[in-house]
Amino acid sequence: MKKRFQKFVPRTEIYENFIDKLNITTSVIEKHVSESFGFAVAEDIYAPENIPGFDKATIDGYAVKATDTFGASDGNPALLKIVGEVFMGKEYDGKPINPGECVKIPTGGMLPEGADACVMIENTSQIGKRVEIYKSVAPGENIIKKDEDVKKDSIVLKKGERINIGHIHNLMSLGITKVKVYQKPTICIIPTGDEVVEPEKDRKLTQIRDGNSYALMAWLKSYGYNVKRHPLVKDNPDEFKKGVEWGLENGDIVIISGGSSLGARDYALSTIEHFGEVLYNGVQVKPGKPVIFGKTENKVILGLPGNPTSFVVSSYLFLFPIIRKVAGNIDYLPKPDSIVRISTNVPAAQGRERFVFVQLEYTEKGFIAHPILGESGLASPFRMADGVVRIPLGKEGLYKDEECEFYRF
Repeated sequence: MKKRFQKFVPRTEIYENFIDKLNITTSVIEKHVSESFGFAVAEDIYAPENIPGFDKATIDGYAVKATDTFGASDGNPALLKIVGEVFMGKEYDGKPINPGECVKIPTGGMLPEGADACVMIENTSQIGKRVEIYKSVAPGENIIKKDEDVKKDSIVLKKGERINIGHIHNLMSLGITKVKVYQKPTICIIPTGDEVVEPEKDRKLTQIRDGNSYALMAWLKSYGYNVKRHPLVKDNPDEFKKGVEWGLENGDIVIISGGSSLGARDYALSTIEHFGEVLYNGVQVKPGKPVIFGKTENKVILGLPGNPTSFVVSSYLFLFPIIRKVAGNIDYLPKPDSIVRISTNVPAAQGRERFVFVQLEYTEKGFIAHPILGESGLASPFRMADGVVRIPLGKEGLYKDEECEFYRF
């Protein structure tokens, strides 16, 4: 096998020239809205009507003309005549409100014609057929306009948006019960390595049990993705080819777990080249440097490093964005969850963008990130961590109390 050299590129180049340019997407299916959470919508969806559809009160109290309350106070209350009452789920059947009049109204009740605000019941006192108002309100106060939530003909969901709980609520409220979405991709994982054995097997002193593929399966399934795992593949070119061939036949994205480090028995590159092409071989990231990015005409093949922390970081930075892109999402790249302060000095990785596992502590000054340092061959850092902080490429490191980006897994 010929000796290969890796050309390491910045993470941004992978995003711009590989993931952004992927034109591979899954098929479009129809789902009931109640079962569409987490899917990317496959078409723009417009609102057929307004929500809530009528002006409504947000408090229990009285519907009024705001000008009738101007100047009202405890010592100088406004006195209004009660001319009716609004009931939930029913239109007000009385006459429009005139100056000096008001209507009793519950939270969510339909605002009577002529009213433009509501006064909280706590700021009133009813005396027979009249009510004293002790606090003024401005026009529009304590009400929701008929199209304030969703306006008719506006876009409720843009093609490629990931459906969330709010979308489901809006769609159902609009009477839209079915949507076209992109099918979630199937990911096939191929664990490799002569030194790797199944978790239930006894191991020799120099062997390791496979934790990577099982951890990744659980992680992917937690997002609703379809995952299949191939039996362990030994470092043999024919076995690699059989494994990847199985993955390409059964999934949309194929993961070679391990086999992406330099060495005489690394067959991941040659196997990917056998079925397609290698676009990139190595990233300027620590941990997670030896990642292989390949594809066929309509499938993605990714070689992930075998060391646990490298495996986790590269999955987060590259595998998940690829999955989201293939699943039709327009928002697929990782974003920091927050800005935190580091609790101690942390050195950078020379020539690489570094991600450091951290535990978060909440203090009066905000979140403090405590680094969990360890080599990439250890699993403890990501087992104990809340996420990672980022040291940008070219930066000398982080200094104690310096602000930095935090990414939660």
